[in-house]
Amino acid sequence: MAENFEEKTEQATGRRRSKAREQGNIPRSRDLTGVMPLWVIFIYMSFGGYMLTMLLSYLRSSLKRGFEFRITEVSLMELLRTDLAQLGLILGPILGSILVVVAVVHFFQTGFLLTAEPLKADLKKLNPIQGMKRFFSLNTLFETLKGLLKVIVMGFILYFVIKKELINLPLLVDMDMNGIMSFSFGQIRKLLLISAIVLTTFAVADYAYQRWQYERNLRMTKQEVKEEHKETEGDPRVKARIRSLQREMARKRMMQEVPKADVVITNPTHFAVALKYDSSKMGAPTIIAKGANLVAAKIKGIAQQSRVPVFEDKPLARTLFKLDVGQEIPEILYRAVAAILANVYKLKNKRVTGNA
Repeated sequence: MAENFEEKTEQATGRRRSKAREQGNIPRSRDLTGVMPLWVIFIYMSFGGYMLTMLLSYLRSSLKRGFEFRITEVSLMELLRTDLAQLGLILGPILGSILVVVAVVHFFQTGFLLTAEPLKADLKKLNPIQGMKRFFSLNTLFETLKGLLKVIVMGFILYFVIKKELINLPLLVDMDMNGIMSFSFGQIRKLLLISAIVLTTFAVADYAYQRWQYERNLRMTKQEVKEEHKETEGDPRVKARIRSLQREMARKRMMQEVPKADVVITNPTHFAVALKYDSSKMGAPTIIAKGANLVAAKIKGIAQQSRVPVFEDKPLARTLFKLDVGQEIPEILYRAVAAILANVYKLKNKRVTGNA
């Protein structure tokens, strides 16, 4: 039970972050993507003079048609087609730019992420206790306060901006269509710019909070870090057991090679090294088994049972023991080993002659 209340003081590991990402749990701010359309529209209205020209043209043609229009099925279809084409030319570039900018900002926050994990049914979401916890969570409180603050700040700013421009409204009476549209565009640009700046400030703060909350939620206890390390690197006890089994299997394979040896050279009690030489396959005598203490005794026992000659040579046995199994003896040992092998071959010849 103590582990459940252990403080999460450790930074999230790479594996924990990867799992969170696979589940769609990544830091992102909807406010940051939500404010981008305001900036796109503001930029188009500021530097896209064609918008004002096309909008004026659209309004003039609409007003003109309003006086001359006769309702028929054909005329309605023609009106709809014309209006959609004109609106498409005006709004199409804006909507396309908004989609591109929002996609870029979203990618900046999340990177390339394709997962269906958030769409899966989760019974925990139906748990009323969990629902109450989410309702009274720090994140819910932050979102509520942020929403209220945005409404209050935006309300005050827009109120003072609009109030300041109210004195100019009577002047619209003496303006033509171009003047009215220019004035309206100017006021809309001003409101868009102020709104975009204020909401971007909130969005940046929200993104910073989301990253902080993300890191906070991913923190781990020391025990969780240890458990994950065991999962990724393996339990030391299990790894030790595996290494022990591998050594045992290698030892068994090595013991199976002893009966094939030409000679076993011993210390006599501490070391035993089995040598084999096949001139058609080997460049020099090769070590096929070796061991110390109990393993050495076992090698000697198998050699005696298999009638493999056992020779005692302390210095040579110690030197050979330093080499690896499967390794050919170095040239410096050729003479000493050759002398022993010569005695071995003499013994074998005597056995053959005696049997004959």
